Amino acid sequence: MLDLLTVASFLLVMSLVWLVAVLLRRWWVAPAGTALAEAGGAHAARGARAESDNPFARALVEGLAGQVPQAWSGSEELDKDLRRAGYYRPGARQRLTALRNGLAILAIVAAGAIAVGLGPAHQKAVYWTLGLGVLTAIVAWSVPRVVLAVNARRRVSRIRAALPDALDTINMCLEGGVSLRDCLTQVGQETIAVHPDLGIELLIVAQQAEINSFEFAVQQFAGRIDAPEVVSFSAIVTQNQRLGTGITESVREFADNLRLKRRQMAEAKASLAELFLLFPVVFCLVPSVILILLGPFVLTLVDRFRSFVPPRIVQ
Repeated sequence: MLDLLTVASFLLVMSLVWLVAVLLRRWWVAPAGTALAEAGGAHAARGARAESDNPFARALVEGLAGQVPQAWSGSEELDKDLRRAGYYRPGARQRLTALRNGLAILAIVAAGAIAVGLGPAHQKAVYWTLGLGVLTAIVAWSVPRVVLAVNARRRVSRIRAALPDALDTINMCLEGGVSLRDCLTQVGQETIAVHPDLGIELLIVAQQAEINSFEFAVQQFAGRIDAPEVVSFSAIVTQNQRLGTGITESVREFADNLRLKRRQMAEAKASLAELFLLFPVVFCLVPSVILILLGPFVLTLVDRFRSFVPPRIVQ
C-alpha cells in the first residue's frame, strides 16, 4: 500500500510539473522568430508591448526569476544559447530563469502538499514523497536549460544546411543587378516557407542594415549564430564592403565550397556506417553462424561421449 501511494504521489508531482512547463513555455518563452515570420515583426512588437503592459505577468516573472541567485559564470553561455535558439525578445533570459525556478518550486510545493495529505500514519511514504519531490525539483530545474541547448544546436544545424541554397538565390539576384540588402530581403521572404530559421535571420539582417551599416548587420548575424559558415560569410561581405569589390563571384565560390564541404561530410558519415555495421554483425550474426556450423558437431560429440563405454581390462 505504501509503495502504491509513493508511486501515485510521484506521478502526480511529475504530471503537475509537466503541465505547468508546457503552459509556461507557450506563454513566456515563445521565439520571436515565429511572430516575425507571421507579420514581419509587427505582431512580435505588439506581443512584447502587451507583455510589458501586464503588471501581473511582469511581477510574477521578476519574482520567480529572483528566487534562486544565478551564477555569473554561465551567463554568457546562456545568452549565447538563447540567441542561437532564436529567443530575441527582451527579457528572454529572465523568463527562462523564472520558468526554471517556478518548476522547481512547484515540484517542492506539490510534494509537500502530498506529504501533508498522507499524514503521519504513512511516515515511510511521506519520506519517499519528499525525496522524490526534491529529485523532481532538481530535474525540473535542469531540463529547460538542456532543452534550450538542444534547440540551439538544432537551429544552427538547420541554418548551416540551408545556407548554400540561400547563397545560390542571393547570387542570382546579384547577377540580376539587385543590391545586396534588397537581395537579403527578397531571399528571406522567399526562404521562410522552406527554411524558416534562415529566412528570419536574413530578414533581421536586412532590417538591421536599414538602421545601421551593412557591415554591422552581418557581424551581428555571425555573433548570433556563431557557426563557421556564417562567420565566413560575414567576413566575405565585410571585406567586399570595405574594398568595394564585386561580391557576386565571391558569393558563388563560397556557395560552391559550402556544397563541397557538405558533400565531403556526407561521405565521411557514409564511411562511418560500415564501422557501425560491424558491431551488429559481430554480436548478432556471428553467434548464429557459429551455432549453425558447430552446433551439429557439438551435439554429435556430446552423444558420443555419453554413449562411450570404456573397455574392460582383461587380466
